[in-house]
Amino acid sequence: MHSATEIADQLLLSKATSADASAPRMCVMTRTWLSSGAGLFAQELVAGLVHSGAMVTFVAPKAENLAYESPHPRLRRLRPPRERRDSSPRLVRLAYSMARVFSSSASLLWSRLTNRVFIVSIPEPLVFGVPILALLWLTGARLIFVAHDPVPHAWKLPAPFRALELWMHKACYRLASATVVLSEPSAAKIHSVYPDFEGRIEVIEHGVFLLNNPSELPGHRKLLLFGTLRRNKGVREAIEGTLIAVSRGANVSLVVAGEPHNEDASYWRECEALARVAPETIELEIGYVQDDALERLFRECDALLMPYQEFFSQSGVALLAASNARPIIASMAGGIGSLIEEGMPATVIQMPITEQSVASAIEEFLAVSADTWRTRAASYRELTMTKRSWNAIAQRYRTLAEEIGA
Repeated sequence: MHSATEIADQLLLSKATSADASAPRMCVMTRTWLSSGAGLFAQELVAGLVHSGAMVTFVAPKAENLAYESPHPRLRRLRPPRERRDSSPRLVRLAYSMARVFSSSASLLWSRLTNRVFIVSIPEPLVFGVPILALLWLTGARLIFVAHDPVPHAWKLPAPFRALELWMHKACYRLASATVVLSEPSAAKIHSVYPDFEGRIEVIEHGVFLLNNPSELPGHRKLLLFGTLRRNKGVREAIEGTLIAVSRGANVSLVVAGEPHNEDASYWRECEALARVAPETIELEIGYVQDDALERLFRECDALLMPYQEFFSQSGVALLAASNARPIIASMAGGIGSLIEEGMPATVIQMPITEQSVASAIEEFLAVSADTWRTRAASYRELTMTKRSWNAIAQRYRTLAEEIGA
């Protein structure tokens, strides 16, 4: 049985097919649906592709932000069920996740009837995702695999199965006609981990993430650490560095906002214990950050604190800062370094990342007036909105799709 929304999508697609039969066709797939991070990446990419004139089949759970569910004559929507993110019993959550896996897989295979090129961003867990990608490949599909992280930030499988997990990532790259990475360091990392890999790698930058009501930098001397709270983002060093800066006389505070990484719960417990010691300096907003809460956090902050290490991709958080006129206090890890070299307003945290190097960078940031940071951030935002608009990013993907699909 098809829902009324799916039937409406099919009618719109039929109308578009008769009106624009020559338009390029492609399918975009992701398992995530949140209006942040990789979910928002896929939603914005699809919008850009449709705007460019492509006929797009989008396989993804119903978007959190319903603005991305607006029907369009060139968009066909297939909506696997969402996973459960609440406190339901584990078996219930597992059942929803498996329903998404099977529905998503069936939708991909169904989409092969009308699409040859598939853009895959955050597939199903690789134990399921690799066989489906292999089946698509066997039917002659051309795959564009978006490698947000060239190697895992945290391992999903136990230590004895690390080689298998690495092999599954490599299988995704080998099955792809082209692997897209978001920064040059990501491409270098793939080659260093898989030195025998000779497939096509394309560097296509991350697009902008614009809040509904961007505001000027307030000058409150409040910093924000935002996103998934995991070890390689230097959460502990950020907390300790802020406390050291305050102990040395700095008038500054830090908000830590986001969800702890499930695979490293003990690390977050250590960070939380440190933060709870000084609640007047370290404010915690733990859990998924809704859009309205994120806008409030940006209105109140002067900079994003990003002491990243062992990081090789482009940072959606850095692009969020650039898109909304905020400077960063950050390491040069991954694609962040490229943004800083391009002119993104930033105070660089020197390597190695320690609580002392973070404290020194915070003090260096505070030594520059809020007006100066405000002017520099506004200027860089203009560059970002032009260079990394989703229409421009989508055109790169469309060109790539046309090349591999020929």
